[in-house]
Amino acid sequence: MYYKVKKSDTLKKIASKHNVPVELLMAFNPSESDNEYSFSTEELIYIPNTLENPEQEYDISRSTTDEVIEKAKSAFGKGVKYKLGGGGMAKDLNHHLPSHSDNCDCSGFVCWVFGISRQSDIPFYKTLGGWINTDTMVLDIKSHAGVFVKLDIPEKGCIAVYARRKKDSYGHVGIVSEVENGIMKKVIHCSKGNDKPQGNSIQETSAKVFDASDVFFGRFVG
Repeated sequence: MYYKVKKSDTLKKIASKHNVPVELLMAFNPSESDNEYSFSTEELIYIPNTLENPEQEYDISRSTTDEVIEKAKSAFGKGVKYKLGGGGMAKDLNHHLPSHSDNCDCSGFVCWVFGISRQSDIPFYKTLGGWINTDTMVLDIKSHAGVFVKLDIPEKGCIAVYARRKKDSYGHVGIVSEVENGIMKKVIHCSKGNDKPQGNSIQETSAKVFDASDVFFGRFVG
């Protein structure tokens, strides 16, 4: 998750508050200075989640944008059908498709691409019932407390997402695959609308479906 630095904060205080070693905090937040670690008030710093994976050896490298897009496109033309609530579970994450049953929805697809289970133990999502879906993704982006950081301008490899707009509707999420002059041009997403023409719910389309004022953009930070 990300933490916004307060005026009275020190590196040691932040590490103690979140129960992480100072060295680990520094590894995830390299300083611009060669001599000392420093940050400014209101700066966002990344807090690694040691409670979720206590035995994990942390790899601070991140998947490149091209790798994210490549994985998303690997599901093209595989006959994945749209089914609400399908895909993106822990058992699916290492599968060559986002679901063992070949049924998936938009949130399941995005979770599979980023390698996170939609039924999550991530602390932020546990407080919201333990599920990663379009509604909780939007709350994550707004809060700076989960796995997505808000972007004011879309970038390749980020998510575009909106929450449900009325009681009996559902939101939608996809991965931005093309941006031109700060404008989203194409998105890879899983939808019922994609399923109808070709029998493949996961496709790259124009960004028209996400062209709305309530759409948020988020960079995945893990």
